[in-house]
Amino acid sequence: MSTIPRFDSTWQNWLDENIRRGCTHQSLIDAMIAAAFHPNTARLILARHLAGDAPLPGDDTATPDYLYGTPMLPQTRVLTASDREAPKVFSCEQPVIALVADVLDHDECDRLIEIGREHVQRSSVVDPDSGKEITIEERKSEGAFLNASTDALVETIDRRIAELFRQPAENGEDLHILRYGVGGEYRPHYDYFPEEQAGSKHHMLRGGQRIATVILYLNEVERGGDTTFPDIGLAIHPRRGSALYFEYVNELGQSDPKTLHAGTPVEQGEKWIATKWIRRGRFRPEQ
Repeated sequence: MSTIPRFDSTWQNWLDENIRRGCTHQSLIDAMIAAAFHPNTARLILARHLAGDAPLPGDDTATPDYLYGTPMLPQTRVLTASDREAPKVFSCEQPVIALVADVLDHDECDRLIEIGREHVQRSSVVDPDSGKEITIEERKSEGAFLNASTDALVETIDRRIAELFRQPAENGEDLHILRYGVGGEYRPHYDYFPEEQAGSKHHMLRGGQRIATVILYLNEVERGGDTTFPDIGLAIHPRRGSALYFEYVNELGQSDPKTLHAGTPVEQGEKWIATKWIRRGRFRPEQ
């Protein structure tokens, strides 16, 4: 017997009652996720219910397609900041991805690598159950979080990223610098926090869901070290000074499964990148 719930009249009445009681939308979504609805399904059901639309036809327990609206990414061919013009090399609409050139100059890349060599240590990931940082075999790299107190250049880059991609600077997490040696990789993963996992709630208290990622390429890898999106057959070769942007959460709060991505193993040389994750709200570092 299936344990997956269906959105029937009982659920509709439950939503009506709790909306009247003044429950927050997120609390309703959380309750539906706890009852085994897929997160994307729960968000779409609530959005349709609030809009007065009819229940989803057919098998409403299936994961609905991610709904693409107006991208957050500026639609101009050249992105601009107060100190930089950065042309798009390519862009994609579904999922929303862009490779942007000339975000950093060579001196800035060299300086970030220099800072990184002084600070990096074995990289960790978020444990899905506890929310704590743990190390896993699927991620073989060394990393460190940097902010303005580390070096003035970090503040400059934070401001530039905010201006280029039209996101509030305060919504960005601290810049995360990463080094991958030979064999270093990060197997396919998502950057957003799966809201059905208990450990995600701890991190989402500090600024909400991640909505976009900017990867800065600091060097050109001799062989290997691509960023790949396996579900759409896309591979990006690191190009010094360029930035890869992708976004993965829409206005309904759905998360885009097509943004599954990976860092392929470095086969020769080393790979240096700096990653900026952007939150829905103001990011608050852990004390």
